[in-house]
Amino acid sequence: MIPPAPHAAPDWQLRIVHPANSTPYGAAVQVSPVHVVTCAHVVDLAVADAGPGSTVHLDAPRGGGTWTATGTVLPGGWWWKTAAPWDVAVLRLDRPGPAVPPTLAPAHRTGEAVRFVGFPRSPAGRWVTGRLVGDGGSHPEFTQIDTDSTVGLTVVRGYSGSGVRPRDGDTLIGIVTESALDGRVGWMIPMTAIPRVWTPEQSAQSGTARTPTARTAAETARAMTDLHTLLDADRRLAFYRGLDPRLRRRLRVDQDLEAFASALVALAHEQYGLLHDVLGQLEHWEEGSAAMRRVHEVAAPLLAGA
Repeated sequence: MIPPAPHAAPDWQLRIVHPANSTPYGAAVQVSPVHVVTCAHVVDLAVADAGPGSTVHLDAPRGGGTWTATGTVLPGGWWWKTAAPWDVAVLRLDRPGPAVPPTLAPAHRTGEAVRFVGFPRSPAGRWVTGRLVGDGGSHPEFTQIDTDSTVGLTVVRGYSGSGVRPRDGDTLIGIVTESALDGRVGWMIPMTAIPRVWTPEQSAQSGTARTPTARTAAETARAMTDLHTLLDADRRLAFYRGLDPRLRRRLRVDQDLEAFASALVALAHEQYGLLHDVLGQLEHWEEGSAAMRRVHEVAAPLLAGA
């Protein structure tokens, strides 16, 4: 008896698809056991009036077997048109992804040979190779990719959200976002330009229910949106300039208020243990306002280590 052919090892490159007929809208990359990153415009193709809270359907045709899931845009994981990095959505899956997430490249190099796989009329994917030639395009955060002229495949619809890898490796450098000149030129958003709003605690959760700590963090961020310090653009900028440099490097002060507050709480509490200091700085600006008292009340379990 001939043994069945082994299944290919699951890849961290996923698809966002129509729930009824699996028509692909674009690609997404798994960045933690339960988080994926894609282009905001891909989510918008799949969902009308897309934004934080929007839910899309995903599958894993590259070795994922029958794996499917839904993914919901995180409150602080949406950047499109009005804030850098301009075309990114971070989604939380309702079940663990099919693959081991890739290592994120610490930087990208001009002249580096790269490859990426997308899903135009090909469920298992078609590879495009090219070379990074420099930052630019629609926004200074983007990086141009010149595709190999000797290869017939180019960057067309179906590659948006595809993970860009080194030609000879599998680290994740960025995600494809745009193309021009009949797809002979593409642009990626480097992973270094995307705020790391997927936190270790969130990544460890494999179900749909949010932990009490995650709920409290979300409630704290919502309470912060009532603070005059964050509502007023000039005061927010002054507050931002006083933050720890580690937070400033990961935050975008020009984000919409809900996204800014969510990212601030996630980074300060989960990654750097600076929430107490952040609230102290907000207290200085708010001078005992009722809204600030509410923030302290809601955040108390986080500060107590709950």
